[in-house]
Amino acid sequence: MAREAALDDLYLGLTTLARRARDVGDELHPGLSVVAYTLLTQVDVTPGMRAADLAAHFCLDKSTLSRQLEQLISAGLLRRDGEQPGRRGYALALTDAGRQLLDAAGHAVRDRLAERLTDWDDGDIAVFAGLVTRFNLGSGRL
Repeated sequence: MAREAALDDLYLGLTTLARRARDVGDELHPGLSVVAYTLLTQVDVTPGMRAADLAAHFCLDKSTLSRQLEQLISAGLLRRDGEQPGRRGYALALTDAGRQLLDAAGHAVRDRLAERLTDWDDGDIAVFAGLVTRFNLGSGRL
């Protein structure tokens, strides 16, 4: 029964974390949805990513993803690069404005984390970071 109780606690904790992330996201990039911000981040960390790759990675319908990408391109945050040999579709890349938005948001989030964890020791932060990384690397969807 201890595992079930821990899973309940984890569920509540992740729900709170997701809500806080949405709240912070609204402050850091007003007018930009959490989905759009997430897409920009994924394009940033995965050079050469195409729309089909994003759709597969996030298990999104291609038409839904296409609308999101068009909004990002229209907003000047994302651009299509040349086609890749042997692959269908264009690689996506951040524009300078997209890079600036992600950099500013990243700094703001790190500042918030530092503030939130000010009374944690370095070892606890390292353990927490390791566990989150392990969770995120796990297989399957949540």
